Amino acid sequence: MIDLPTLLVALAATDMVLGATLWIGARRGVRDGMAQWFGALGVRIVAVGLFAGGGTDPATAIVAVALLALSMTLQAAALLAFGARSLPAWVHSAVLAGIGVPFALLAGDPAARVLFSGVVLGTVMLVVAGITLQLRAPVSRPTRFLMIGAFVLGAAIFYLRAVASALATDPLKGFVDPTAFQSLTLMLAYVVALATSCGFLLMQKERADAAAERLASMDPLTGAYNRRTFHETAERTLALARRANQPLSIILVDIDHFKRINERHGNRIGDEVLRILADVVRDQLRQEDLLVRFGADEFCVMLPQVPGPGAVVVAGRIRKAVCADPLRVDGREIPVTVSAGVAARLDEGPESIDGLLGRAEQALELAKNRGRNRVVALSLGRSVAA
Repeated sequence: MIDLPTLLVALAATDMVLGATLWIGARRGVRDGMAQWFGALGVRIVAVGLFAGGGTDPATAIVAVALLALSMTLQAAALLAFGARSLPAWVHSAVLAGIGVPFALLAGDPAARVLFSGVVLGTVMLVVAGITLQLRAPVSRPTRFLMIGAFVLGAAIFYLRAVASALATDPLKGFVDPTAFQSLTLMLAYVVALATSCGFLLMQKERADAAAERLASMDPLTGAYNRRTFHETAERTLALARRANQPLSIILVDIDHFKRINERHGNRIGDEVLRILADVVRDQLRQEDLLVRFGADEFCVMLPQVPGPGAVVVAGRIRKAVCADPLRVDGREIPVTVSAGVAARLDEGPESIDGLLGRAEQALELAKNRGRNRVVALSLGRSVAA
């Protein structure tokens, strides 16, 4: 049979290692629920230490069970913080009082005490499992299901041990001389503790990977997608448009005389103009539209399911929004206008992104040659100015 104190010491040592691993891996700082999870591990270490040192003593058991419940509410708080939510502080106090007071009142009835603590702890774990179920991207489904399964298994273990101990002749015997069933549940409890912390580590890794991927696909100054991401996305979007026989349009937007802005106000102000202008353009788009920083002072907008005339309307709206008022940068008013070229997917023959971009570039060049601060669309060899 398994020696309970030995297993509890092993669990405490495992929690220490996992806590150290979380700390070392916290390259972005202690955030996204990591502080609460650290706290949960620390509280659980103290709780299992009390169980290992004197789990049958009523006073020690009260404190140990209360701390074990606190570690679970801290895990709940960590998961909520990961999802940008928070657990009210009074919940921790309420759970401590809800367990500690009844447990103290049942000090003279070991069977009722074991049954009560097992049911309450199991229920708290089910609540934590429910919180985990609500987690969404960047948490993957396998990671989420790993943690949910672990918490549900933990709840089942508490329920089974509570009932088994309550029905036993000596409810506290399992703490000093566990049966084969109790030994199995203890081992599973160890697995649960390990799986939940490993799952939380995976959650942190998946968020870090998603952030790194997002940074690799974005222009850090404007928050628009970069050119590499555009080409990766545009080919797929065009292929879908061809299969579904749906329209697709592209707008190239260029800041008029941007070089003069840099020469007159400096590159830092020029960068701020780019950032503000990207926000202005973004405000005129739908969520499914793609905004790309295509060059130093050039942006590309891809409009899925929008035909050429609709894209001309969008480009005109962007142009008017930009030139409506001077951009305010560091107390300065900087008048800015843009020129735009529009191209739409042709119905006849094969179409490529390069072909679509080529027509949009021709249209943009025409807009510049015709005096700038205007929109030009090219389609089937004809040009339309707006």
